[in-house]
Amino acid sequence: MACLLVLLAIVQLASDAIFSGAAAAHSLPAALPRAAGVAVYRQLNRLGPAPYVDDMLARAALDSNELERAEHYADLLPASPERSELFARIAQRRGDEAAAQLWYVRAGDVAAVDADVARIAVRDPRAAYRLQAQLNRRLQQGGTHPDGVAESYWQLGVLAARARLPHLALADYRSAMQLSPLSGKYLNAAGFQAYDLQVFEESSRDFNRAIEVDPASADAYAGAGLVALAQGDRAAALRYAAKSRALDPNSAPLQTLDAKL
Repeated sequence: MACLLVLLAIVQLASDAIFSGAAAAHSLPAALPRAAGVAVYRQLNRLGPAPYVDDMLARAALDSNELERAEHYADLLPASPERSELFARIAQRRGDEAAAQLWYVRAGDVAAVDADVARIAVRDPRAAYRLQAQLNRRLQQGGTHPDGVAESYWQLGVLAARARLPHLALADYRSAMQLSPLSGKYLNAAGFQAYDLQVFEESSRDFNRAIEVDPASADAYAGAGLVALAQGDRAAALRYAAKSRALDPNSAPLQTLDAKL
């Protein structure tokens, strides 16, 4: 037992040493020599290869910018999001953004893919949509919580709208609604998209449902007012505008409604 405890302590110190660069200043891990930690893990690897050892050696090599060595150890790991994340970071260090994107998608790294999507959408919303769609499929295959998949569908809707694909945007917003039917955000998004497509009955249902879900949504009241006005009911539009104004006089949809009134 004593030998096992000593071994575990050595492994812990070796792990701290490998990540000493990220440790708080003046802490014990920050004072540990990184090379010593790597040496311990290489010795463990010689004694008997194990995934956690290969993982640590891959990360240590990546931190040292030894990309071929990092790739060698990462390649020994079983398929997992962590392995894909390592390959994504290696590709990124090499400047291969296309490969990095594919690996981040495989890893299901929402933050990394979202950052790429936002960057690409500035110049090419359709390319950004394709990347987001890949992530959406990965999230569904990986058993991600429905709320996470719903948010991905909402992102697809936003991108489709930016790419001037309004029917596709509406379909994506409705997919988000199906997965998260109590989200005012998705209901309003679908409502405004349906309004832009002049599908007023659907739009009205979306806004009324959004009001039921969140009676404090100024945008939902303003949206309902826009639909009422489009259908020729100015009196109802004025009532909705008054309710929206009482909740948030700075609501952007309310400003649109006021301009039309």
